[in-house]
Amino acid sequence: MRAVYLVFVFVLSLAATSVWAKRDYIHAVGGVSFTHAHVRRIDGDLVDDPNSKTGKSWVGIKLSNVEETNRIPLEKGHGFNVQLLLLLLPVDTQFIDLTLSHPSMTLPSGEVLSTQSGRIPTDAEMMFPQVSFTYTLDEDYELVEGDWVLVFSHQGEELFKITFTTYHLNSQVESKFEGES
Repeated sequence: MRAVYLVFVFVLSLAATSVWAKRDYIHAVGGVSFTHAHVRRIDGDLVDDPNSKTGKSWVGIKLSNVEETNRIPLEKGHGFNVQLLLLLLPVDTQFIDLTLSHPSMTLPSGEVLSTQSGRIPTDAEMMFPQVSFTYTLDEDYELVEGDWVLVFSHQGEELFKITFTTYHLNSQVESKFEGES
C-alpha cells in the first residue's frame, strides 16, 4: 500500500511540475516542489508598518526574476524568492511557519536582529498548499554579508530548508540548498 501511495505522490508531483512548466527551474525534495531565485524589486511603496519588526513594509511590490541562484548581491532592491508546492500536506492547511536566520544587523532602534519568524498563509489553487516568500534588501543595515537560512515548517515538523548567501560584488561564494547536489 505504501508503494501505491508513493507512486501516487510521484505522479501528482509530475502533474504539478507540468503546471509549473513555464518555470524551467522547478525542483523537488521530500514532498516539496520548489522554485527559488534572485529577484530585484522594480516598483512598490515603502510604508510605515507598526506590525513589522523593522517598522516598515512594502506594498504594491513588483519584482523581476534575475536568475535561479542562491547568491544575492548586496545591493538595495535585490533579494530572494522561494515558492513551495507542499505535496504531502492536506489541501486545507492554512499556514506554514517560517524561521529566517541571517547575519546580525542593527536596527535603527539599536536592537540587534539575527532571527525572524512568522506564519505565511497558504494558497491551494493547484490542489496542494503552496506558499511564497520574498525578502528584498532595502535598508543600509540589511546589507550584511553572509548566509540567510529559511526553514519552512508545519506543526513543528521541518518541511524545507534553503540557504541564500549575500555577497559583495567582488566576492566569490558557493550556491547551496539542501536536498540537491
